[in-house]
Amino acid sequence: MRVVVISNQKGGVGKSTLAVLFAQWLAAKHAAAVCVIDLDSQCNCSKSLARFGGELEAAALFAVETVAVARAAPGSVTLLKGSKRLADLELARAEVVVPAFRRQVAALGGTYDFVIIDTPPALGLRMSTALIAADVVVCPIELEEYSIDGVTDMLKTIFGVQKRYNPRLTLAGVVANRFNPHSLRQKAALRDLVANYGEFVLPAKISTRSAIPEALAAGMPVWELSKTSAREASEEVFEVFRLIMQRMHYDAAVEESAT
Repeated sequence: MRVVVISNQKGGVGKSTLAVLFAQWLAAKHAAAVCVIDLDSQCNCSKSLARFGGELEAAALFAVETVAVARAAPGSVTLLKGSKRLADLELARAEVVVPAFRRQVAALGGTYDFVIIDTPPALGLRMSTALIAADVVVCPIELEEYSIDGVTDMLKTIFGVQKRYNPRLTLAGVVANRFNPHSLRQKAALRDLVANYGEFVLPAKISTRSAIPEALAAGMPVWELSKTSAREASEEVFEVFRLIMQRMHYDAAVEESAT
């Protein structure tokens, strides 16, 4: 099992969008059993993946009592939904909830091939706990001044957790998201991002297209929409995910079941 955290300390960069699309892609294209854990109390992932959710909330994973999860079928997505109760965890005792969450997530390895965790857009107990439990982190970024300024802080957090708590944690990459190819400002920001963080930036980007929010609102993968912008968006999304898998050193023997 691979535990992948989608994280950024800046809001509005498309974390939840990336988490939802990645989970759907892994299930549809790799026949993987995927669990999505929504740790963001805004619950955007939970809204888009509502049809895959049950009664179990993500907050339950921070409890000492072991959570029972049914066996998942290949090519399926299971949602552990977010709730407003998650915000209360920021006041919890770290020495209790961090080991509990790490143990509960590790136990999911007998059920799922991938666990995708969407974190809140601020450094706190939930984000730190997710990184401590993870194998891989992906950092989406919007090419605006404040978002780029926040990359340094996010990298410090990731490598700080790696050094102190989780030596197996790796950064799969920084993903340029919601890119406007007609914006000279964003093009300049992308050049600046690559110049300063080139080794961490994926050589692919996801442009702003109407098909992605439309698919999210419908609770379906963007590649299932029959419109030109959906096809173009899918090509970009697939390339980003292929690169993430490559950087995760995922077993190349696992073939895609569709293109």
